[in-house]
Amino acid sequence: MDSKLLDIFKMGHIMVVRKPEPDGYVGNQIEKMQLRKGFCTEKSRYTHVEVLGGGNYSVRVAPPKTAIIEIDKTYTGRFVTVVKYKGDKYAQKRYKVAFWASSNCNLPYDWFGVLRFKFKRLLGRLLDHQEKAYFCSENTLWALQKEYPNALNIQPYECMPAHFLGEQFEVVWEGII
Repeated sequence: MDSKLLDIFKMGHIMVVRKPEPDGYVGNQIEKMQLRKGFCTEKSRYTHVEVLGGGNYSVRVAPPKTAIIEIDKTYTGRFVTVVKYKGDKYAQKRYKVAFWASSNCNLPYDWFGVLRFKFKRLLGRLLDHQEKAYFCSENTLWALQKEYPNALNIQPYECMPAHFLGEQFEVVWEGII
């Protein structure tokens, strides 16, 4: 990874990842769900989100469990948008956002949460939120809400990657890793 990017990728900033073309079943389903929720086509193409740990590291929530990863090894050739929250004192609070996100490392991936989006009408409360498992946007918003309780005004388990491309966020950088 370009050393200049390492200076841009700050601890606590948020990286939203666009799905590759073609993509697999899960990525395509996330895109379709986001379109159904009213997100535009461009924002719906972003199907993953994670909190940056600073430099080349981030907190990746993906099966089978949450882990700290090296961005350049995981996302080479992928288009990403890095954003920061526009909340008061975010330059200071972003460190705690990263801390909270990383505190969930080694927890299992929340497959039930993903299924809840897809089959909510059919299965209803049978797929309640699990306290010790998260999916990517859920973990990211949970960490952000530890410092900003009203961030996005939704519950973390209702959050989707496209939410992090809204007006509450400022684009720091976008391009191909």
